[in-house]
Amino acid sequence: MESSLAPVLAPEHVAVAGGPTDPSHDEQLRRGIIFTDVRRLVAWLLCALFLSAIYGVPLSQAYLERRAGDDSPLLDLFRRKPSVENLRQFEKDIEQASYAKAFTQPRLQLLLTRFGRVGNKLALVGRGGWLYYRPGVQHVGGPGFLNRDVQRSREKDTLDAGEPAIVADPRPAIIAFQQALAQRGIRLVLLPMPDKSALAGAPLHGRGVPAVAPQNPDFPGFIRELRSRGVAVLDVREGLPTAPPEALFLVQDTHWTPRLMEHTARVLASYVSGLGVLSARPEVAPFHAVEQTVARVGDIVDMLKLPDEQTFFLPQSVRVHEVRDADDAPWEPDPKAELLLLGDSFTNIFSLEGMGWGNASGLAPQLARALGRPVDVIAQNDSGAFATRQTLARELAAGEDRLQGKRVVVWEFASRELSVGDWKAIDWNAPAPGGAK
Repeated sequence: MESSLAPVLAPEHVAVAGGPTDPSHDEQLRRGIIFTDVRRLVAWLLCALFLSAIYGVPLSQAYLERRAGDDSPLLDLFRRKPSVENLRQFEKDIEQASYAKAFTQPRLQLLLTRFGRVGNKLALVGRGGWLYYRPGVQHVGGPGFLNRDVQRSREKDTLDAGEPAIVADPRPAIIAFQQALAQRGIRLVLLPMPDKSALAGAPLHGRGVPAVAPQNPDFPGFIRELRSRGVAVLDVREGLPTAPPEALFLVQDTHWTPRLMEHTARVLASYVSGLGVLSARPEVAPFHAVEQTVARVGDIVDMLKLPDEQTFFLPQSVRVHEVRDADDAPWEPDPKAELLLLGDSFTNIFSLEGMGWGNASGLAPQLARALGRPVDVIAQNDSGAFATRQTLARELAAGEDRLQGKRVVVWEFASRELSVGDWKAIDWNAPAPGGAK
């Protein structure tokens, strides 16, 4: 009897090294050590998949580059002197040249956007196909742009990223520009353009059109301070009639509709005329308008980097009014005009053909039409905080007096520049051409 029961009881009472009854087992569990028994075939298969994932992409990239006759960023790395800058440039080159990314990312983004309303680091997807520019939304809903801690953080983050130092506070640059113009008897008019999420944000947050357009918490105080220091500021939101979002901003673009743009041009013309610094208006109106229809998907669709053949976002058609002169030729800026408009993409849209929204129909020609007089323009997409000021300063330093005969300078920029722009100082003390001060 005893001998017959021994084999049955033995497995339950005999401790196996490393097993549940082994004292070391509890210690191993406490330390988070778990032993997994993997069969050799499974281990080889996992290793093969892992190595294929690591080496397959770069090898296929090298093969496709060689087949296409392109220069390989990998080979180019060994031709450069090793440095942090070269390694960063190598990473950018690899990211831009990757065939795997170029094939996979647009299609995956389309699926995420279509079925999950997922954007990317630049684009936010609202309801009904509305798209928003993320930095603009962050400006409206983020911390005050005049908060010194926020400004220091922006300046530090830029330096930590290995980029040139920036100036986060917009006030010194604006005041310096105003004073430099005042020395030549020129009035500065500031035109900060509200963001799409402020004036047409209902499809983004779904709470309907608010009674008062939201804005960055520091914006009202910023405007009051500038006005108290003699800077003329036109706030587009003041007196703006209540209108549905589609009347104010393009559905899939960062910019305003022709309707809001033309309204702003008329208000700006009235504001500038009220300053009393322009000469008498010509009796004969030199400009007229011709209505045209233009269509485009919008720049935020471009930012999503979807496949070229996508049909989820279709072009939006709008009617613009192309401004023409007395000879029926499309409007052109006049360097001899008394008013100079400095602007960014809000100025260029509907005027710069490369943006795809028409020609001679934007803010500058509409302002000229409303004023009934010529207008000069310096406009550059993006970097409205400094780009046009820098261009103007360079022209003055090179001997081209773009301010000669000017009585008003209108400086338009996207309001999000107050939170994300570089408000670098510009040297306005260089002698003006011809000895003007």
